[in-house]
Amino acid sequence: MNNFVYSIPTTAYFGKGQIQILGETIKTHGGSKVLLAYGGGSIKQNGIYEVILEQFRKAGLAHVELSGIQPNPRIESVEAGIRVYRENGCDFILAVGGGSTLDACKAIAAGVKYHGPVTDLFVDESGISSKITAVAPLATILTMAGTGSELDMGGVITVGNDHKKKVVLHPLLNPKFSILDPEYTYTVPEYHSMAGVADIFCHLMEQYFTPDAATTVQDRMNEGVMKAVLEEAPKILTDPKNYDARANIMWASSMALAGFQFVLGKPGFPFPLHGMGHELSSRYDMTHGVTLALLTPAWMRHTMSTAPEHLPIFAKFARNVMDVREADDAKAAEEGVRKLEEFYSGIKMPANLREAGVKEEDLEMMAAKAVENGKLGILTSIGKEEALQILQMAL
Repeated sequence: MNNFVYSIPTTAYFGKGQIQILGETIKTHGGSKVLLAYGGGSIKQNGIYEVILEQFRKAGLAHVELSGIQPNPRIESVEAGIRVYRENGCDFILAVGGGSTLDACKAIAAGVKYHGPVTDLFVDESGISSKITAVAPLATILTMAGTGSELDMGGVITVGNDHKKKVVLHPLLNPKFSILDPEYTYTVPEYHSMAGVADIFCHLMEQYFTPDAATTVQDRMNEGVMKAVLEEAPKILTDPKNYDARANIMWASSMALAGFQFVLGKPGFPFPLHGMGHELSSRYDMTHGVTLALLTPAWMRHTMSTAPEHLPIFAKFARNVMDVREADDAKAAEEGVRKLEEFYSGIKMPANLREAGVKEEDLEMMAAKAVENGKLGILTSIGKEEALQILQMAL
């Protein structure tokens, strides 16, 4: 196991009614005028908005609003948020929504403290956003489980006419606190709930499939969370208001990326599927989790065939997570992929890229863009040719 430093500075307030701490907790972090940011307005339909305003009134907090943050948040929303924050003298940011709103607000939090274009603040060759030296205090209220942004230090922003995905990543971007009330996810549509499940599962898998570093504790914890996701997600399909199922999925979302705990001590920072998935989101405005569900089985089979020396870890996943009972590693690994495909089908993800509307003529362009900042992967090195092969297998 390699050396590591582990820190989660975000306080999580988990469970029913935790929003009652909102106003006073903002004040303890120095907030007096809040930039309230949210997406398309669902928080006004489900009642969260009025509860937030009541919390502001009770605590004597002023606020201004930034609404309309879209899925796959664009740099224009970030720039608008920076302007609103500065022009109104805000001193705190509250992001209410799913990963897109939270990601945008992390970039806003960094941008308001930087005297230059916010595009300077994306991850650079150092591996983090090294130009970030200060951020506005940020809190989140999660209304959709999936991205894990509520307990991590990163965010993904869409930039330019070619919809390139860029990342802000810095320890200062960890929220001060996050309110995680599973009841707030009851009204999330089935499709988006299950896309969030696919996102969670991929976060876990990408930290699991790494070269062996004797990280038994991290891997066993990861396996447990993956098995919990497999068990709990179908319950939401049956009963969207199953509190315990929603609670387990919400906490799995948070745990999957909390301090990147399941990759601690491992030799590198993986997430190859996200690099390719972002190109599908960019080109087709596809929901992020759906892209990962489509790519994961293809990536697994590609790695198993091109780097058979890694078959043991795929067999371990099959046996320990997917409950495969097969002694032969190659057969076990393939059965694990097949059972994963069954799970994705069961939560109503598309079967392949073609079913999701992807055109074959776009694959080469997306493969090239996926690796334009460098090769992907940690078990294998994924360049343009390999990325194209994976996309073709997923078609």
